[in-house]
Amino acid sequence: MPDLFMLGDPANVSAYQAQGVLMSIDPNMVKEKMPEYYKDVEQSKALFQTVTFNDKLWAIPMFIDLKPYDLTMLWRKDWLDKVGIAKLPETLDEFEKAAYAFAKQDPDGNGKHDTYGLTGTATSTWSTGFYSIFGAFGVEPTMWQEKNGQVVNGSVMPEAKDALAKLRQWFADGVIDPEFITDTQDTYRKKLYNSRIGVIEEQIGKAALTDGATVVAMKDVNPNAKLALGKNPKGPGGSGSWDWGIKSNFVVIGNKVKDDPAKLSKIFEILRAESSDEETINMTSMGVKGTHWDFAESGATSGATKFLSGFEKQEQRDAIGARLFSLGNITTRSYRDKYSNAKLNEAVRTYSSAPSWTDALLFAALPSDGKYKKDLTALTQKYFAQFISGELPLSDFDKYVAEWKAKGGDELTKEANDMYQKQFKK
Repeated sequence: MPDLFMLGDPANVSAYQAQGVLMSIDPNMVKEKMPEYYKDVEQSKALFQTVTFNDKLWAIPMFIDLKPYDLTMLWRKDWLDKVGIAKLPETLDEFEKAAYAFAKQDPDGNGKHDTYGLTGTATSTWSTGFYSIFGAFGVEPTMWQEKNGQVVNGSVMPEAKDALAKLRQWFADGVIDPEFITDTQDTYRKKLYNSRIGVIEEQIGKAALTDGATVVAMKDVNPNAKLALGKNPKGPGGSGSWDWGIKSNFVVIGNKVKDDPAKLSKIFEILRAESSDEETINMTSMGVKGTHWDFAESGATSGATKFLSGFEKQEQRDAIGARLFSLGNITTRSYRDKYSNAKLNEAVRTYSSAPSWTDALLFAALPSDGKYKKDLTALTQKYFAQFISGELPLSDFDKYVAEWKAKGGDELTKEANDMYQKQFKK
């Protein structure tokens, strides 16, 4: 077992802790040994609770404030122009009008009935797709949400049924691509590029700037097309999309280190440098300035950075060791502010649905998740796909809820409320 490594989720920390391979961490030691970073992460105290089991801390949480991977709407602006919609849709009704126009008014001009408004990702491993549409009804399936002081799973809330009714109508009217059940983010991007659908849910960082990955890919496939970033549609429950919240990865320490005080001291020396020493962070994450990377704007001493010729690809940077010894989002806010892209940050602030939309438990692992969570997510995906496609009547929603509860949902709900009351209630 390594002395120091990263895990991506509270559930991973829980699994490793249960196997006895992790060392518990004294929060006072983090405060003493990493004062600059601790000051920042302490502003999000709930993160410590996500990896506190048996009243002991088992990981040092990372945090992220501005998330370029938050989802918002990306429109084919040339299609909106073609169907006579001048204003980017902001409400659910406006979204619906545009989606129907894309499906019915031949926006690609080929004289064929071969376009749809949108598609989804019904088999995502952590949710059910159509995040922004569910968000317009005030719910996100599979996410734990606080309602009137109690924690409820979004999958079984009445608002989920309302969203399903809307999606079901769109599907019946030929507005949703029938391949939504098997589509992924990769396939629906290709459908946007190739003029099959007119709007997708996209990561802000991939579409907000001219050099964003999706914008560049669109130009390669369809250079005459125009894209425009818009907000998640506002409906009866507000607006929003799936959001990971402030949670990022977690640093953990192997169990054997507790018997070696000198090694533990050195590890914290490394962690302090990786989190607050500018030179160490840059060397481990990007390499040598002027050789491997530089600021994007000529002569700048802060702001966005770029990799230089010969090091644009990740495998080229891996070959020199850049990133391999980086600990990612364990950096302080002051470092992030200096090296961030101001234009991208502004786009995230404009289009992200954070911080109001995230899991009430910050995705902390429940004691019985391993027993039930995977099967319950699959159950939700199956039922929701059948509701949307019309394979099952929407009146079966109550039957679905009963099955969800009986197959472990009730037990998880009790555990979620116990954890919320003990660790997360404000």
